[in-house]
Amino acid sequence: MAEGIKSHQSSQPRYLGQHLSDSQRAGILKFADVILRGKGPFAQTIGERLEITEVAVFEREEDGKTQMRVVFEIDVSGEMLNSGGMMHGGCTMFLVDVYVLLHPACSSIALVALGIATHKYANFVSQAISTVFHAPASEGTKLRIVNNTVSFGARTVSARVEIWDATNRRLVATGVHNQMPPSAPKL
Repeated sequence: MAEGIKSHQSSQPRYLGQHLSDSQRAGILKFADVILRGKGPFAQTIGERLEITEVAVFEREEDGKTQMRVVFEIDVSGEMLNSGGMMHGGCTMFLVDVYVLLHPACSSIALVALGIATHKYANFVSQAISTVFHAPASEGTKLRIVNNTVSFGARTVSARVEIWDATNRRLVATGVHNQMPPSAPKL
């Protein structure tokens, strides 16, 4: 990890694929740390427990464009459950999007990381999020949240998310997150 960046991670993520400089790696980890552990009470304890386990930069075979894959892990805890004892759909959406005081994380960290890797820094807000629920996840289940960028254009960016029950080896949910640059406030 780059000098001066402190991580709350119990271990460092694996970096795969195309080379990221130390400053790019530090930038990705710093952004993730601020977003996951920054200000804002909504689901903060969940964000604090998300761990980045993998960051991969790769060239997509079909079009040769640089893409990013970022993987997180977390154990399902009581605060994530609905009254039926399964992970709440709202929590699942939070993991696809993860907003802490209007700052994005999971899928958005993959998009910001791609911007850092390709020197295309930008600020985005959600345009659309779609989620499909496939299987429940109970307390104690280890989740693996796999985020792959899909596109990174001037007007919109998008990422695809798969939430896996790593304990029972089944797909919990999938999602697509589209973002766009925010418009200027009209006051």
